Amino acid sequence: MDDVDALLDRVHDLSDLELAVLLSLIADQHCLIESDDDIQDDVAAELGLIVSDVFKFSHIILERDDLQSVDKFGELILDEHTDFEDTINGGDSGFDSNSNLHTQIAAINFKGNGSSVASQQKLDTRKVVNVIIAKDFNLASEAIQIQMLELIRSKRVFSRTTVHAAPKEFLFLPLVATSTKDVKLTKHLNDRIFISHRHQLEDGFLHLEELDAHAEEQNFDHTLGRSPSARSQQMLSNRRIDSSMIEYLRDQGHQTTVTTEIRRYLQDIVVFLRMERSVDGGISPFATTQLLSLAKYLAPLHGIHYVTPSLVALAARKVYSHRIIMATPQRERSTQYGTSLVAAQEILEGLDPQKVIDNVLGSVRCPA
Repeated sequence: MDDVDALLDRVHDLSDLELAVLLSLIADQHCLIESDDDIQDDVAAELGLIVSDVFKFSHIILERDDLQSVDKFGELILDEHTDFEDTINGGDSGFDSNSNLHTQIAAINFKGNGSSVASQQKLDTRKVVNVIIAKDFNLASEAIQIQMLELIRSKRVFSRTTVHAAPKEFLFLPLVATSTKDVKLTKHLNDRIFISHRHQLEDGFLHLEELDAHAEEQNFDHTLGRSPSARSQQMLSNRRIDSSMIEYLRDQGHQTTVTTEIRRYLQDIVVFLRMERSVDGGISPFATTQLLSLAKYLAPLHGIHYVTPSLVALAARKVYSHRIIMATPQRERSTQYGTSLVAAQEILEGLDPQKVIDNVLGSVRCPA
């Protein structure tokens, strides 16, 4: 990357939602977005515009009704304009060889005796869209959540007739309403979500507001995911992040230095979270690796090549907020040693994952 300062200036101008998407793409992981119920539609539309305008990726916005049938879900997430001939990432299961076989099969003429060319069925070579934005995904059926977990893990999804691969740049953005945030995703899917981000009304909707400014000039429906020709191309070009920039930031994150003191600080946070009396689970080994990864990826976004305690603290808030399982009075540890349920309930009253993380960060000694 020739002009690093220009890239950092561009990153610093991004909104919170844009940064959440960028970090997820850099880490090749996925992000949960929480918002109030009455702005969830706007958050979904804003994310759709961010994906299409800033990152130039295909996407689909799924409603709650789309998340009840596995067949309907599997059909909706396919992109009509891409196929297996594009470059893909094989995921955990080494799918590259299978996709090559699939492409070779697609080129074979299976015409039987007496059949015409017009009667031959065309092999379905569609791929999954780059970004799946799913409203109220925590309320989706368990079968669909399991299918999404498999898609995240292996970068492929099965239909009745074939296998569809996910593109190299694949991102899953489940949206959760505040009123239903206590309804967690299935255990293993929730653990595979890289980070979480809460978006509030006062945080604004940059792309929607800019879009509305041109609504009187052109009759454009933003739910289609296309940008009107009258939109400010200068504004969009100044915010655009292409694949080469993402790859550069990823490489810089891999090269970030983590000192022994910082590793000890990170490990102390994990231990304190596991021992916190109000925590009943969620501090998994996979989350620990994600905590270190996020801290390293945050460093180049701040123009430095080493992890600081403040980056670790920021990473902890993003990595563990959706993972922590709060204990009930019956599960609070001190009740095993004589504490009454009433006292345990008073201790746990008013606590939530964010407050727990803040308490732990205030208890762990920060390296100088």
